[in-house]
Amino acid sequence: MDRERCRYSQDVRFSLRHSDWSQSFPRNSPLVFKLTLCLLTVGALLVPASVFAWQSPADLSAGKFEFADAEPGTDAELVLQDKTPPSAKPTTPAKPAPAPAPRPAAPPMPAPPPPQFNPFANQPGNQRSLARLSRAPDMFGDSFGSLSGITFTTVTDNGDFSSTSAPGAIRLPRTGGARVFKNEQSRALPTDRVFGLYHHFENALQLENADANVDVYTLGVEKTFLEGNTSIELRMPLNNPVGLSSGATGQSFQTHAAGDLIVTFKALLFSDDSQGLSLGLAVNTPTGSDLTVHQNDDFGDSFFTLKNNATHLIPFIAYQAAPNDDFFFNGFLQVDTPTNANTVNSKFLTNRRTASVRDQTLMYVDASFGYWLFRDDEAEFLTGLAGLFELHYTTALNRADKVDLNFVHFGDGSGRFDAINLTTGVQANIGRSTMVRAAFVAPLRSDPNRFFDSEVSLAIVFRL
Repeated sequence: MDRERCRYSQDVRFSLRHSDWSQSFPRNSPLVFKLTLCLLTVGALLVPASVFAWQSPADLSAGKFEFADAEPGTDAELVLQDKTPPSAKPTTPAKPAPAPAPRPAAPPMPAPPPPQFNPFANQPGNQRSLARLSRAPDMFGDSFGSLSGITFTTVTDNGDFSSTSAPGAIRLPRTGGARVFKNEQSRALPTDRVFGLYHHFENALQLENADANVDVYTLGVEKTFLEGNTSIELRMPLNNPVGLSSGATGQSFQTHAAGDLIVTFKALLFSDDSQGLSLGLAVNTPTGSDLTVHQNDDFGDSFFTLKNNATHLIPFIAYQAAPNDDFFFNGFLQVDTPTNANTVNSKFLTNRRTASVRDQTLMYVDASFGYWLFRDDEAEFLTGLAGLFELHYTTALNRADKVDLNFVHFGDGSGRFDAINLTTGVQANIGRSTMVRAAFVAPLRSDPNRFFDSEVSLAIVFRL
């Protein structure tokens, strides 16, 4: 009885303390009790998991909630805390660090100088590899022809109602000055240049026993185009006025300064470092002055005037070679033909006559050989010295017109002629673009195949 009472009192205490369990678990079941303790333990472990299950995966990954430990002596409880980081307070933006000073740029490399294949000539597109050829000097050439085949007839009164006619051949200047040869101071290779020429002809004009010298000055410019393959050249000769008279025959004439303007077109057909071939055409325009001759004999005054109105066409072919660095060669073949005749007006007392006189067609064959005596392209003053030797052959391809005008006759003794002149000269290169040239010319034949006794030629050329 007492044992049962004791059990009952324990059961009552237990039920009072654990009233909520007494209904689920019988007090007389140890197995049930153990299971209950296990369930409580498992439940305690599952509570945090259930709390995390309430949160979204995004909240868990962001760490916005966590458990907070309860204070000591109190039952544990689940506390949810918002772990969203507080918004940052606006702060004054920090000044950016100063950018490092840029490194000084390296000084630009100087551009390499253009290739100077030819320090004395221009460098157009087609001549960049023509160093040796473009260095070769020009030909001196030949540049004078008198008006041949004129005969004066001087009439002398014998005092007995009779007269004597004495014809005399003379050398007179051409209308418009000297008959220009295209080979003068020229070559096959087109070149940018300006030049000035001077020629002194000894005893080039003649009237009976009176002789006169002739000085010719020429200004010219040549300009290349089409990448240096072609060029155009202008030449203007100026003659010193000459007055010549013969007291014995009473003849006199006066020349003027203006000469014929020559325009030349030249085209390079082929070129390499050692040779070049070109074709060209020169046009001699009648811009020069006329020629007037006066004669005073026993019968009165006579005049004749030769008008300068003929245009000349001068086609030519030029060849230039430089087989090595020392030797060079220039060659020209050209024909000078008039396109029309000149007009002659004569007056003898009251008798006036007019006629036409056509110049002869001439052919020129010229060859120039040269050798560099000295050359130093890096020198400051004298950079080169060359010697030249030339032969010039001129021949008439037709006879002159024969015209009789009172006291003057054209065409008498003016058949075909063959003139040969020898030229020796030197060229000095000053600096990189200036050439000074001097030559002496000697005729190798006598009259009527020579037009002067000797010639001195000077030239200065600036190649651009």
